[in-house]
Amino acid sequence: MKKILFSLIALLACVALLPSCEEDFEKRQVTFTATMPSDDLSSSRLGCIINGVPAADGFNLNAQWKDGDKIQVFVCQDGKVFQLESPAIIYNISSDGKTCSFMVTLPKSVNRDKDYEIIGVTGVEAQIDVSNVVALCTMKRVGTERFNEMLPMWFMAKKGSTQAKFRHLCTYEVLNVNNVSDASITFKHSGFKALSRWYIYSASILLSDGSIVGEQDVKNDAESDEITIPARGTGTIVSWYIPITIVADVTIDNAKLKAVVNGKDATTVDAMISYKTQARGNAYYMEVNWDGSNLYFSNEFCPDGNHPHIIDLGLPSGTKWACCNVGANIPTECGNYFAWGETAPKSSYTKYNYKWFLAGDDHNITKYCCNSNFGTVDNRTELEPEDDAAYVNWGPEWRTPSLSQLYELKNNCTTKWTSVNGMGGFLFKSNTNGKAIFLPAAGYPYNGVQDVGSDGRYLSCMYDYDVRPDLGYILAFQSQGGLTGYYYSRHFGASVRAVYVGQE
Repeated sequence: MKKILFSLIALLACVALLPSCEEDFEKRQVTFTATMPSDDLSSSRLGCIINGVPAADGFNLNAQWKDGDKIQVFVCQDGKVFQLESPAIIYNISSDGKTCSFMVTLPKSVNRDKDYEIIGVTGVEAQIDVSNVVALCTMKRVGTERFNEMLPMWFMAKKGSTQAKFRHLCTYEVLNVNNVSDASITFKHSGFKALSRWYIYSASILLSDGSIVGEQDVKNDAESDEITIPARGTGTIVSWYIPITIVADVTIDNAKLKAVVNGKDATTVDAMISYKTQARGNAYYMEVNWDGSNLYFSNEFCPDGNHPHIIDLGLPSGTKWACCNVGANIPTECGNYFAWGETAPKSSYTKYNYKWFLAGDDHNITKYCCNSNFGTVDNRTELEPEDDAAYVNWGPEWRTPSLSQLYELKNNCTTKWTSVNGMGGFLFKSNTNGKAIFLPAAGYPYNGVQDVGSDGRYLSCMYDYDVRPDLGYILAFQSQGGLTGYYYSRHFGASVRAVYVGQE
């Protein structure tokens, strides 16, 4: 009888405490609004994979939540990490799939009155390793077919936050290849240096006929298996780099992409062109053309090896620029140097061998002069075709740019100092269509050639006709400074990057 009475009392006590337990449970619940990464975290270019699906023209960009997605949740407090027993299930998905809701119930061991952080991981499995949250390399979304996979994503939120803005957990790279030659080309990755162990997952190729070959799942401690683009074929190679490490920022330095032809190394290029590191949460792109001996970056520079190319940057005036310097064979070569108003390179550039200074006297100018204090006035303000290095060396379709064309280039492009295949210079990337030209820091001729790779000087077709007709106008830059325009003695040598004017 006493035992029954004791059980009855215990039951009544539990019933009395039930409202308190329910209240405690509700207080431990936190509801989040989850947002997929916005487009500015990836790129407007084709190639991103976020729940990606291959298509004829690249890869479909569509970051969406889908029914059945789950989020593993961890809570960090006072150096301890707690994992929720069950993943959070998403619900209330928006019509565009960009946002959803999910609920987290804090463990009882977490003090709700003190600061804590919540870590959410989706698209990969994760677990606790001592006091770190570690992402494991499992990419497949349960119950889906190949390529309908979710990139691993994560978020971190502090106490009081109800917004879970997800970020890519990995770095991924898209290489769009157009093989215009009769020789196949093979790619493999090498040279990665990371703060922790990384993987290449699902390096694959989508051929022009829609077939998919070369799917891989390989560790990146050594060179990966090879992927081949057949002769006259095209393909998109996608590589995802996934860390096994704490959910935090990580970069990879000095990523290289090696090209192999007939079993032999053909060339090694910076996989990211102007990027020196790969940062978690970013997507990188490279579009190249293989002509049988060299790789050319079509999204940045040239479609093939037949230079010069006409690069349309979508400038307001419609001006189109050459892909390389006059006298150069590729965009990264220096080319020739010309004194202002001369059309051939020289072994030295002095006042005494300058074509338009009589007897080396810069106050006795014989052509292109608007000031009688400097010579014979002819009121010519721009180079005539016969004195234009671009026109004479490349033909009537090309001219040395005007002052306004140089300013237009500078003002309508995103510019930055960078290095391409080991050559320093300035990259001009169009704000309109994303195309670009690269002006190498070709240096300048003085007792040989000085400061190649750190100093660039480019002629315009104009001179200082208001004050000092002995000075030509140039666009200049240095590795430690920005772009500037200034006047430069006409007899000094400088580079020429031509503009396209079409047939006369």
